Amino acid sequence: MNRLSMSKATSLSSSSPEFKGIAGLNIIYEAGLDPESRPILVLSADNLPDPELYDYDLILSDEFVENDYVLVFFSSPARYRPGWFWLLKAYRSLDRKYKKNLKALYVVHLTRMYRLVFDFANRIISPKFARKLHYVSSLSQLATFIKLDSKFISQRVIDYDNQFPNHYNSTPAQARYSFVQSPASLAFGRTLEDLLIIDGQTEEDSYVPKVVIQLTEHIRNYGITNGINKEGIFRKSPSSEELRSAKRAFNQGLEVNLNEYDIDVSAALLKVFIREIPNPLISLTFSDQMGALPDASICTQNTLDKVKEKLLAYYNEKKIHYNLLRYLCKFLKEVSDHSNMNRMNIHNLSVVFTPNIIRSEETSTNNYVNVPDNQHSALENATVYLKQMNQGMALVELLIAKHQELLP
Repeated sequence: MNRLSMSKATSLSSSSPEFKGIAGLNIIYEAGLDPESRPILVLSADNLPDPELYDYDLILSDEFVENDYVLVFFSSPARYRPGWFWLLKAYRSLDRKYKKNLKALYVVHLTRMYRLVFDFANRIISPKFARKLHYVSSLSQLATFIKLDSKFISQRVIDYDNQFPNHYNSTPAQARYSFVQSPASLAFGRTLEDLLIIDGQTEEDSYVPKVVIQLTEHIRNYGITNGINKEGIFRKSPSSEELRSAKRAFNQGLEVNLNEYDIDVSAALLKVFIREIPNPLISLTFSDQMGALPDASICTQNTLDKVKEKLLAYYNEKKIHYNLLRYLCKFLKEVSDHSNMNRMNIHNLSVVFTPNIIRSEETSTNNYVNVPDNQHSALENATVYLKQMNQGMALVELLIAKHQELLP
């Protein structure tokens, strides 16, 4: 394969063979959610292709990330590195195309020389973008920002990390890479059974956490154009400082006046609350057992009856989780009814909520027993995750659209 001329590189259509070839490299892949329930994208320099075979300009496609997101860039190790000129061009292109939705960029293991390039770009190209940029020296330091499952990090990155002294902890990366959870609170991160007691309730059959009711009521009643009708509700992230402030107040058991916050704070907190329930509303195992489901618009009564039967069996001993799922799906259907204003139809809502609703019941041991041997394995794990989420989205869409029938 001949290297394409850089001077002739153009933006690619998603249907073009060249784009499909670049996309097949899986240079960027999705890897879960950050603590603010924003998608995490991973870019690994170790997977950059041979520049003698691929024109790096073709990697700068016009594909756009719809939701707010964070990007983790493992800059080392790398078999091939682009030149400084291309790096500056990519940096500027990233800022121009993705600055609206990229909320944080974590650059891990950046060499001193390339950091000079980034700093130079910050001063000349985009000082504002610099506020989103975080240089991270080690995996343990990265873990203080976001929880990135070890299955999305290749062994080569772990081995590279172990070569250098770590200012955060002197133990090897495989033993020290972890995410420190917040102390036990009065709202977020508690089991629904705990919250039942904290809220002073006794009836599991009708219980929905007070914080969930307060958040949904705020979204519903915030205003004609700024609440449930706000365009992109649940897609856009609020100020991280405001989000942390409101969450901290809830966790301390304080009275929280949500009218003092932007509506996106309530929307983000609802996602975070669902995400941080120790036992997920729907387990990955159950979602996998449901299999592929048809679109709600063409779902037969026979299929609905089978789904309902499985749901009732699954939640037979989890009534408190059933109540919350029913309440949430009913509310999201209400949000979708305003999609002519907020642009959040059932599909868009399922994209946002599925990774929060459907999760593994397994607790990470942080001992790296499942670290992928190479970058290819990490990409395979990312592919499995994406497949699970796509299948889960079909289930969540069905639950929202048919909540009255499936979750009576």
